[in-house]
Amino acid sequence: TNWPINTAVTPLTYLRLDLPCMDTLLRLISTTPLSDTLRQLHVKIGHSRSPVSISNLSIRMNSLHTFSFVQTFFSTLTIEWTIFEMLTSSNVMPILRRANVSIFIDISDLNRIGSSPLFTDYRHVDVHFGINLINCPQYINVTQYIPRGNRFHPREIVSVTFLVKHVSNRLEWLTGDDPFNRGSQYHHHMWYTLPWGFDEFFYEYLPEKWIIKVHVFEKPEKVTTIGQSSLRTFDASSQMWPLPICSLPHVVLSDCIETLNLSYYNTPIPINFLSTLRNITLANSINCLNDCSLLPITIRSIRILLFYTHPNYMLPNWPVMFDSLSKLSELTSLRIFMYDLPKTIDDRNCQTIAKAATLFSDFGFYFRYKFDMSDGSEFETIFNDHAKFITQLCHCILSLCLDKQPYYSVDNEHCGLTMWF
Repeated sequence: TNWPINTAVTPLTYLRLDLPCMDTLLRLISTTPLSDTLRQLHVKIGHSRSPVSISNLSIRMNSLHTFSFVQTFFSTLTIEWTIFEMLTSSNVMPILRRANVSIFIDISDLNRIGSSPLFTDYRHVDVHFGINLINCPQYINVTQYIPRGNRFHPREIVSVTFLVKHVSNRLEWLTGDDPFNRGSQYHHHMWYTLPWGFDEFFYEYLPEKWIIKVHVFEKPEKVTTIGQSSLRTFDASSQMWPLPICSLPHVVLSDCIETLNLSYYNTPIPINFLSTLRNITLANSINCLNDCSLLPITIRSIRILLFYTHPNYMLPNWPVMFDSLSKLSELTSLRIFMYDLPKTIDDRNCQTIAKAATLFSDFGFYFRYKFDMSDGSEFETIFNDHAKFITQLCHCILSLCLDKQPYYSVDNEHCGLTMWF
């Protein structure tokens, strides 16, 4: 979201969204009337580097009592602590009571953090945080500078180092070699408060990096009552299972995870221990659905993302996949997104997909593009074929529903279909 709006916004009290950079956040909070109406603001900041306009920090968020500020886990962007300190000061957020912050800092800012108003002033802000540094040789000595929460709301902290690996350059993805066996590595150091205060781990659907090792180098010797982890969304990528983050103290609780995002897996994964799982997103991990007996029966919604230009791409074996999905008794929603597919689906599989669609309360099938790998005329021809397939799929489904016609919606460009039964 670039947030081009300057005024006349609906007087929202709650807002949660992803933003490309800090400057967009500062323009958002200065937008009338949000500066007076917002009570909760939850933002995830992307990788974009752009100049920050300090003038927007003259605004007062008069009603804001809860603020979440997180950067994606694999970010390489450091946020200047002075800017963040001004943003969360009593001048801008006078009644702030709770803050969840995951931020990448420069080591030169360490001396400032503990004395920042967010941790010391009269507002008594209850702060949950993850403070992150990249490739810091002195990481062992950094812990002494990390605050133990707000001085009025003390917190235990855990100190951990992740070994992170890059996937190989995207230009090499289509060579046929395994992109997960190449790529550089770096060390990511994090200090986080207990309990884990965030509902996710800030991954991306198509990460180009992943954690291959975790080393906890400091944790409380005796843990008293610390409350329950807030983690509800679990992200997994590459070929590693179980995930290294499962070893993080007091973060992943199997009976609390409701959403699972899997990227680049090519075999079924035994995850039936996630007893409260409701939603799954699979990005280039289609073979995970070939044996649904390994999945918890509590799953209600599955979203499949297939990216032709990314590693581990393969088309589903449609009959095998749908037969396996039929064993999930609580499953009511299935959405399938096909990105940059160079050739549309054939007639036989169209019939298979149509028959399976009627098993769900809502069903969606969509063609999209992320990278244009062809010239304009070829690209247009491909999407004309996709549009014909969508029309054919819609007619097939309607012909199977003679007793009660479903509601349906076709995208303006005829490349996506949503059905509600």
